[in-house]
Amino acid sequence: MSIGSRTTRLLAVVGGLALTIGLAGPAAAETTTFDDGADTTASLNDILRVRLNHGPGRVTVKIRFTDLRRHSRGGPASIGIFLDTNPDRRGPEFRLGSGLNEGTDFQLVRMRNWKPRGNPKTCNHDLALQFRKDRLVFTVARRCIGRPDTVRVGAKMIDQFDGSHPVHDWMKGPRRFTAPVAAG
Repeated sequence: MSIGSRTTRLLAVVGGLALTIGLAGPAAAETTTFDDGADTTASLNDILRVRLNHGPGRVTVKIRFTDLRRHSRGGPASIGIFLDTNPDRRGPEFRLGSGLNEGTDFQLVRMRNWKPRGNPKTCNHDLALQFRKDRLVFTVARRCIGRPDTVRVGAKMIDQFDGSHPVHDWMKGPRRFTAPVAAG
Protein backbone atom coordinates (compact mmCIF):
# COMPACT_ATOMS: atom_id res chain seq x y z
CA MET A 1 0.00 0.00 0.00
CA SER A 2 1.39 3.40 -0.91
CA ILE A 3 1.83 6.31 1.48
CA GLY A 4 -0.83 8.27 -0.39
CA SER A 5 -3.51 5.59 0.08
CA ARG A 6 -2.59 5.18 3.78
CA THR A 7 -2.91 8.92 4.25
CA THR A 8 -6.23 8.92 2.42
CA ARG A 9 -7.53 6.08 4.61
CA LEU A 10 -6.27 7.73 7.78
CA LEU A 11 -7.92 11.02 6.81
CA ALA A 12 -11.18 9.19 6.06
CA VAL A 13 -11.16 7.47 9.46
CA VAL A 14 -10.27 10.69 11.33
CA GLY A 15 -12.91 12.59 9.37
CA GLY A 16 -15.53 9.94 10.15
CA LEU A 17 -14.68 10.06 13.85
CA ALA A 18 -14.81 13.85 13.88
CA LEU A 19 -18.20 13.79 12.16
CA THR A 20 -19.54 11.20 14.64
CA ILE A 21 -18.25 13.13 17.66
CA GLY A 22 -19.53 16.40 16.20
CA LEU A 23 -23.03 14.97 15.69
CA ALA A 24 -23.18 13.57 19.21
CA GLY A 25 -21.94 16.81 20.73
CA PRO A 26 -21.31 17.34 24.41
CA ALA A 27 -23.90 16.21 26.96
CA ALA A 28 -25.82 19.35 27.87
CA ALA A 29 -29.11 20.26 29.44
CA GLU A 30 -31.95 22.15 27.82
CA THR A 31 -33.06 25.20 29.79
CA THR A 32 -35.85 27.76 29.96
CA THR A 33 -36.18 30.82 32.20
CA PHE A 34 -39.36 32.67 33.07
CA ASP A 35 -39.26 36.14 34.63
CA ASP A 36 -42.31 36.69 36.84
CA GLY A 37 -41.48 40.20 38.02
CA ALA A 38 -42.38 41.78 41.35
CA ASP A 39 -46.14 41.30 41.26
CA THR A 40 -46.85 40.33 44.89
CA THR A 41 -45.51 43.27 46.84
CA ALA A 42 -47.31 42.18 50.04
CA SER A 43 -44.78 39.35 50.48
CA LEU A 44 -41.02 39.18 50.83
CA ASN A 45 -41.23 35.77 49.14
CA ASP A 46 -42.51 37.06 45.80
CA ILE A 47 -41.41 34.76 42.94
CA LEU A 48 -39.20 36.78 40.56
CA ARG A 49 -37.69 34.18 38.23
CA VAL A 50 -38.00 30.45 37.57
CA ARG A 51 -35.34 28.53 35.67
CA LEU A 52 -35.90 24.94 34.51
CA ASN A 53 -32.91 22.85 33.43
CA HIS A 54 -33.68 19.39 31.99
CA GLY A 55 -30.39 17.51 31.87
CA PRO A 56 -29.58 13.95 30.84
CA GLY A 57 -29.55 12.73 34.47
CA ARG A 58 -31.59 15.24 36.46
CA VAL A 59 -34.06 18.09 36.40
CA THR A 60 -33.14 21.29 38.25
CA VAL A 61 -35.53 24.09 39.15
CA LYS A 62 -34.15 27.37 40.50
CA ILE A 63 -36.55 29.96 41.88
CA ARG A 64 -35.45 33.47 42.75
CA PHE A 65 -37.42 35.47 45.34
CA THR A 66 -37.56 39.12 46.36
CA ASP A 67 -36.10 38.56 49.84
CA LEU A 68 -35.82 34.96 51.08
CA ARG A 69 -35.19 34.94 54.83
CA ARG A 70 -33.98 32.28 57.26
CA HIS A 71 -36.54 33.29 59.90
CA SER A 72 -39.97 34.86 59.58
CA ARG A 73 -41.22 37.48 62.00
CA GLY A 74 -44.73 36.71 60.86
CA GLY A 75 -46.37 33.53 59.68
CA PRO A 76 -44.70 30.89 57.55
CA ALA A 77 -44.35 30.87 53.78
CA SER A 78 -44.35 27.80 51.55
CA ILE A 79 -43.74 26.80 47.95
CA GLY A 80 -45.28 24.21 45.68
CA ILE A 81 -43.22 23.27 42.62
CA PHE A 82 -45.28 21.38 40.04
CA LEU A 83 -43.67 19.14 37.40
CA ASP A 84 -45.70 18.26 34.33
CA THR A 85 -44.00 15.24 32.75
CA ASN A 86 -46.86 13.86 30.62
CA PRO A 87 -48.28 16.31 28.06
CA ASP A 88 -51.24 13.98 27.39
CA ARG A 89 -52.52 14.31 30.98
CA ARG A 90 -54.12 17.36 32.51
CA GLY A 91 -52.14 18.90 35.37
CA PRO A 92 -48.81 17.99 36.95
CA GLU A 93 -47.58 14.47 37.70
CA PHE A 94 -45.38 15.57 40.64
CA ARG A 95 -45.27 18.29 43.30
CA LEU A 96 -42.49 19.27 45.64
CA GLY A 97 -43.84 21.03 48.73
CA SER A 98 -41.62 22.93 51.15
CA GLY A 99 -41.48 25.74 53.64
CA LEU A 100 -39.35 28.76 52.76
CA ASN A 101 -37.60 29.26 56.10
CA GLU A 102 -34.68 27.52 57.75
CA GLY A 103 -35.52 24.18 59.36
CA THR A 104 -38.49 23.35 57.16
CA ASP A 105 -38.88 20.00 55.47
CA PHE A 106 -39.85 19.08 51.92
CA GLN A 107 -41.69 16.24 50.18
CA LEU A 108 -42.01 15.08 46.59
CA VAL A 109 -45.36 13.45 45.84
CA ARG A 110 -47.19 12.10 42.81
CA MET A 111 -50.14 14.16 41.60
CA ARG A 112 -53.32 13.42 39.66
CA ASN A 113 -55.85 16.13 38.78
CA TRP A 114 -53.92 18.63 40.94
CA LYS A 115 -54.27 16.39 44.02
CA PRO A 116 -51.52 14.40 45.80
CA ARG A 117 -51.64 10.61 45.47
CA GLY A 118 -49.89 8.03 47.59
CA ASN A 119 -46.91 8.33 49.89
CA PRO A 120 -44.01 10.77 49.47
CA LYS A 121 -41.33 9.61 47.04
CA THR A 122 -38.04 8.42 48.51
CA CYS A 123 -36.00 8.50 45.31
CA ASN A 124 -33.08 10.88 44.67
CA HIS A 125 -34.20 14.52 45.07
CA ASP A 126 -32.97 17.49 47.08
CA LEU A 127 -33.87 21.05 48.00
CA ALA A 128 -31.52 23.87 49.03
CA LEU A 129 -32.65 27.25 50.34
CA GLN A 130 -29.90 29.74 49.48
CA PHE A 131 -30.78 32.73 51.65
CA ARG A 132 -27.84 34.94 50.62
CA LYS A 133 -28.83 34.53 46.96
CA ASP A 134 -32.61 34.75 47.65
CA ARG A 135 -33.14 31.51 45.80
CA LEU A 136 -34.29 27.93 46.10
CA VAL A 137 -32.70 25.07 44.15
CA PHE A 138 -34.65 21.82 43.66
CA THR A 139 -33.03 18.84 41.92
CA VAL A 140 -34.57 15.49 41.10
CA ALA A 141 -33.14 12.49 39.26
CA ARG A 142 -34.89 11.92 35.93
CA ARG A 143 -35.40 8.25 36.83
CA CYS A 144 -37.32 9.42 39.93
CA ILE A 145 -39.94 11.09 37.72
CA GLY A 146 -40.09 8.44 34.99
CA ARG A 147 -37.36 9.72 32.60
CA PRO A 148 -39.72 12.07 30.76
CA ASP A 149 -39.02 13.34 27.25
CA THR A 150 -40.14 16.83 28.28
CA VAL A 151 -40.83 18.67 31.54
CA ARG A 152 -42.81 21.82 32.26
CA VAL A 153 -42.73 23.56 35.65
CA GLY A 154 -45.19 25.68 37.58
CA ALA A 155 -44.76 27.28 41.01
CA LYS A 156 -47.03 28.65 43.72
CA MET A 157 -45.89 30.54 46.82
CA ILE A 158 -48.19 31.06 49.81
CA ASP A 159 -47.22 33.60 52.49
CA GLN A 160 -49.15 33.35 55.78
CA PHE A 161 -47.71 36.55 57.32
CA ASP A 162 -51.30 37.69 57.88
CA GLY A 163 -53.22 34.44 58.38
CA SER A 164 -56.55 36.12 57.64
CA HIS A 165 -55.27 37.29 54.23
CA PRO A 166 -52.68 34.82 52.88
CA VAL A 167 -50.73 36.01 49.86
CA HIS A 168 -50.69 33.66 46.85
CA ASP A 169 -48.18 34.07 44.04
CA TRP A 170 -48.46 31.78 41.03
CA MET A 171 -45.67 31.94 38.49
CA LYS A 172 -47.39 32.93 35.21
CA GLY A 173 -50.84 32.70 36.85
CA PRO A 174 -52.90 29.96 38.52
CA ARG A 175 -52.03 26.45 37.34
CA ARG A 176 -49.84 27.65 34.50
CA PHE A 177 -46.52 26.20 33.35
CA THR A 178 -43.38 27.12 31.48
CA ALA A 179 -42.96 25.88 27.94
CA PRO A 180 -41.95 22.19 27.72
CA VAL A 181 -38.21 21.55 27.93
CA ALA A 182 -36.76 18.44 26.27
CA ALA A 183 -34.06 16.39 27.94
CA GLY A 184 -30.58 17.59 27.00
